[in-house]
Amino acid sequence: MLYSRSLLAGLVAGSSLLMTVSSAAGQHAMPVSLAVPSETDVAALPLAEMLGDPAGGDLTGDIERLVMQGFLETGLSADIGDSAVQAGRMAYAQDLFQPIWSKAGAESLIRLNENLLAYGLPVDPDGGEAVAQVVERRFDAPSDADRARADIELTAIWLRIAAAVSGGLEDEGAAVASLANQPARSLLTTALRRAGEGDAIGTLTPFEPESAQYKGLKKALHQYIDIQSRGGWYAIPDGDLVREGDHDSRIPQLRARLQAEGYAIAWETEADRDDPAPTPTDSGRPLVEVALKDGAAEDGAIAERAADLMADPTELDAPLVATLKDFQSRHGLEPDGVVGPMTLAALNESVESKVGRIVRAMEQWRSQGALGERYVWANIPSFTAEGWNAGRREIRMKTVVGMPSRETPIFSDQIEYTVANPKWYVPVSIARRDKLPKLIEDATYADRKGFTVYERSTGLQVSSSAVNWRDPGAVNRYRLVQNPGSSNALGELKIIFPNRHSVYLHGTPSTSLFKRASRAFSSGCVRLERPVAMANWLASHDTRASEAQIRRAVASGENRHIRFGAPIPVHLTYVTVTVDDEGVPNFWRDIYKRDDQIHFVERYAPPEIQTTASVALDSMGPKPAD
Repeated sequence: MLYSRSLLAGLVAGSSLLMTVSSAAGQHAMPVSLAVPSETDVAALPLAEMLGDPAGGDLTGDIERLVMQGFLETGLSADIGDSAVQAGRMAYAQDLFQPIWSKAGAESLIRLNENLLAYGLPVDPDGGEAVAQVVERRFDAPSDADRARADIELTAIWLRIAAAVSGGLEDEGAAVASLANQPARSLLTTALRRAGEGDAIGTLTPFEPESAQYKGLKKALHQYIDIQSRGGWYAIPDGDLVREGDHDSRIPQLRARLQAEGYAIAWETEADRDDPAPTPTDSGRPLVEVALKDGAAEDGAIAERAADLMADPTELDAPLVATLKDFQSRHGLEPDGVVGPMTLAALNESVESKVGRIVRAMEQWRSQGALGERYVWANIPSFTAEGWNAGRREIRMKTVVGMPSRETPIFSDQIEYTVANPKWYVPVSIARRDKLPKLIEDATYADRKGFTVYERSTGLQVSSSAVNWRDPGAVNRYRLVQNPGSSNALGELKIIFPNRHSVYLHGTPSTSLFKRASRAFSSGCVRLERPVAMANWLASHDTRASEAQIRRAVASGENRHIRFGAPIPVHLTYVTVTVDDEGVPNFWRDIYKRDDQIHFVERYAPPEIQTTASVALDSMGPKPAD
């Protein structure tokens, strides 16, 4: 079930102070409008509307009593922290315990609650009614005490949402360190009062993560919810491999499937290509018909193409292969344009599953913590490492990461130095698993690959040929050290951030691996496609190291350490959805099988659109949007 994640589940269901979402959100309906009253609108409201009660009303006494009795803390402190609750108390105290929630504010809170999915937050299908009931009590309850109590409940709802959107509110009553611009206590109290005046949605903006990935994912979430609301797509049946020029009865379904996700279909007009994600159905059916746009027959080339398609729409032609390659590249697959099992599996992931993946990726960014002004981000599933500075990506390259049996760990640390022409001190575990069989099989292996053998107890160098490598204890008594050179497993440079995992960034002599789409081959470290370029980028912003220094060190062939003047944050993550510079989401393979919420479409297209005849263009009719 989508949106059943734990982030808000406890605070929605487990508290007497409600925070819920509407049934409309639960059906993934997107907001019609996020419009809220402007400052001018709010200022124009009568004072009674602003306060929610007549000026001089006696709610202040009940609010003060409830606040001082700890009513706000009830059910809240366990979720968002005591000091954040104190910020809510301050919001009341600063205005002499006047009510926070005006009618305009309460209405904006209802709208916010209806649109939680837009923030990637889980929903409660019964939440909308619950919030509406609190709002009703706030303004219509017969007793002052009940209205005062409802005002504080609305405050609790907003605080819960702010905490969820930000990834948590820390003890100082501000947003946690995941925000680059950490709000101060005053911001939280000010934002709460502002929300109560009518801007419950706009006041959340400072609490959202500022990373470019989060912002891009938020936009992508809107797009995929829209596709979901149109019915998504049907599954494509398994079958033989289909290569360019082959004919297969599933090709019409392939076209329809790609179009349903917004991929351009070559037989459309230019105007079609500029359209947003197509609308496969207007009746709630899951989709998928493909038709020529009206008037297309007037275009000679398109008409000719249409004629070909009508003759045999089952051909996997060159334009469709190009589109398929684009799809494959955006899903961590080899872009070979062949319809095979892995490509079909990616095509048959349901839109609901993709929405869920985007939601989970957004939460990962909420919980990531502060990235830093300048940092290196290495994301494992996308096999990439990037250097970011001031919110802008300045360098990007391919990586090779740990194989599934030797996973690259997820953590954040700080880069301290780089080593040109490094030696490789082979860990015992790798020596036992990878090197020992080769040393046993080939007596010349150590010399050919540039390994020097040292006796651990004495530190003295010994000849590899003098060691009995068939002895299981040999790797514990002797250390293998690979000298700098063309065979060195670390390549020409490594970048060090001392950590308990003994993981770092480094080069590799096996550069051909970077040509592959899936690159999980290392023993846990992250191999860089261009390690010197990454080190140069680190040095380009440094006060102590320089690019020239690194170039000279690498060119020397000598083992040299270069320390950076200031540590640079490095983040190793496992996010299976990222957005590119154009904001297009890429859904990476779950190479470590960590996401058990990836699901596939279980419905196949009805027979009438599974056959060649059924997709004859003149039998499909216009698009629903036409």
